[in-house]
Amino acid sequence: MLARITQADKKTLSLFVEGVSLEARTSRVISDLQHQVCADRIDLSNSFLVSADKLLRTRPGQYRSAISRYYYSMYHSARAVVYFAHGGDDHEKHSVLPTKLPGDFPNSSFWQNELKDARLNRNSADYDPYPSSWRHWQALAKGLSATAPNFLQLATQYLKQKGCAHV
Repeated sequence: MLARITQADKKTLSLFVEGVSLEARTSRVISDLQHQVCADRIDLSNSFLVSADKLLRTRPGQYRSAISRYYYSMYHSARAVVYFAHGGDDHEKHSVLPTKLPGDFPNSSFWQNELKDARLNRNSADYDPYPSSWRHWQALAKGLSATAPNFLQLATQYLKQKGCAHV
């Protein structure tokens, strides 16, 4: 242990100190805190799902906003899975995250494509003035209203099966 301390640079030593401090202040080990982070991301994902469902049901429907919320539900579910599988938040970029779903995630390739498509639809809904037809956005929102909860459920089951303690 002393060899690690003597060879550590200043940044590494400060990270050691921070880790000890986090564990002391929370009375929890770092791995338990990581599990909590995953559970909190799943909770955030669920809150976006609830918001999206409400936006879909309003009259008139807020379809563009619902698409955005459904995407963010999927994004945070994926982020929890990827964080847990890779042991850190190294892949949070929207374009990278889908490619980092673990190979043992159910239908991983399918869900990678679904995440990419949901992101493209979210970008269009948020930034593009066309098409202006609400029917176009309604169809996309309704599709995501089935996809997003399925993905959240799979992500939750995956984390439980992998031993995430707080999901």
